[in-house]
Amino acid sequence: MNTSLRTILLFSVRIVVYSGLMVLLNQIFLYDATHPTSTGKFGEVSATEIAQEAILFLLGLVFLVTGRFNKAISPITKLISVFFFMAFIREFNNQIDFWFYLVLPLIVLFVWMIFQYRKSLISSIIELLKIPETAYLVTGFLVTFVFSRFFGRTKLWEAILETDYNRWGKNVAEEGIELLGYSLFLIAGIEILLAVIKSSKKQTSTD
Repeated sequence: MNTSLRTILLFSVRIVVYSGLMVLLNQIFLYDATHPTSTGKFGEVSATEIAQEAILFLLGLVFLVTGRFNKAISPITKLISVFFFMAFIREFNNQIDFWFYLVLPLIVLFVWMIFQYRKSLISSIIELLKIPETAYLVTGFLVTFVFSRFFGRTKLWEAILETDYNRWGKNVAEEGIELLGYSLFLIAGIEILLAVIKSSKKQTSTD
C-alpha cells in the first residue's frame, strides 16, 4: 500500500475511533441525566464519575507503557503515570475518607523519582516536548485543570440561571467538561504512545 494512502487511512481510523469516544461521552451524560443516583444527578457514584476514574487509571497505564518504548522519555513518563494514578485515587475523596493516606505513598514515590532522575529529568522533558503529539497534553490540561474549574463555579451558574439556579445544572457542566478533559488526556496518551512505538520501530529497522 502507498505510504501516503496508508497514513491517511490510519489517520481516518483514529478520527473515527475518537469520534466514537465523543459519542460515548454524550451517551454517558444522557444516562446520568435520566438515571439519578443516591447522590443525585452527576453525583459521586454516577457513570460520569466512574468514566473519569477509568480514564485516569488507563492514563496511568498508558504512560507507564510509553516509557518502555523510549528510555529517553522514561523518567518523565513515569512521573506522569504516577500523577494520573494519584489523580485516580483523588477521585474517590467523597467515598473514602482516608483517601489521602492511600495517595500518600504515591506522593512519596513521586518525590523520590524526581530525586532519582534529577540528572536526566530535564533532558527527558525536552525529548518528550520534541514529540508533536505532546501538544495534546497541554490541551487536556487546560480543559481539565483550568477551564473546567472556572466553568463549574457556583457564582457563574447562579448568574446564568438566576432564580432558576439548580445545583445539578452546575454539576453536569463541571463534571462534563472534566470528563471531556480527561478524554483529551487519553487521546494525547494514545497518540504519544503510537508516535513512540512508530519511532522505536524505525530505529530498530535502521540498526
